[in-house]
Amino acid sequence: MKKFIVSLLFLVNLTVSAQAYFPGFDDLFLGNNTDESLFSPELNYFRDGLKVTSKLLFIKDLQTSSSRSAAFYSFQVIPRSDLEYDFLNSGVFLKFNVNTKEKYPSFNVIFNEFVNEDKESGNGRIDLYNKGLSILFSETDVKVFDFQKKTSLKDLKAEFLISDIEYKIDKTNLEIVFKGSFTTDINIKGKKIKKEILSQLTLNADKEGFGISYMDPKSNKKKYIVEKDI
Repeated sequence: MKKFIVSLLFLVNLTVSAQAYFPGFDDLFLGNNTDESLFSPELNYFRDGLKVTSKLLFIKDLQTSSSRSAAFYSFQVIPRSDLEYDFLNSGVFLKFNVNTKEKYPSFNVIFNEFVNEDKESGNGRIDLYNKGLSILFSETDVKVFDFQKKTSLKDLKAEFLISDIEYKIDKTNLEIVFKGSFTTDINIKGKKIKKEILSQLTLNADKEGFGISYMDPKSNKKKYIVEKDI
């Protein structure tokens, strides 16, 4: 059950009052036993960063099913509000989109993981419902762009709304594919892009750091939005 969880650990800023009623995410999925983790020593910085962000994460209605090489999880995430968290001080922010008027605001998650025969690599898929999680980018990396006015808008973070996540991991590399869409038109380092053009962002991490990229629709080449050295 504790073999591997990647992108769900990006969830943070949960209600403290929920602690009396719901289990902590890191208690269930992020124990201190590194033997049960697919994260190699080269990628432990990433795992540690995820662990920090999930410290106050609570879940409810957990359902699980597992076999020797696969596992299924279904549960609800309970964020405190739509606060933002700067992951590893990279300028990549995580935002939670919930109805804060509810007693325990939440969104649903379904997660499937598969561990390969070598027990050192695996892959999986995470489906996020109710538009619960977004990635925000600082103005330095991505600007909100107004095509009508032909200008970038100031003091706004570009938002990528995530619908589902796919990942794969081995000893030296982690790849996370975020599927979804930007909520506005954008300007990425001088490239003006309509919001409906980009439906996928890819995070790659190795021992030296991580980066988030997209496929340029014109050149069909990988372009990095953010690169963070460790």
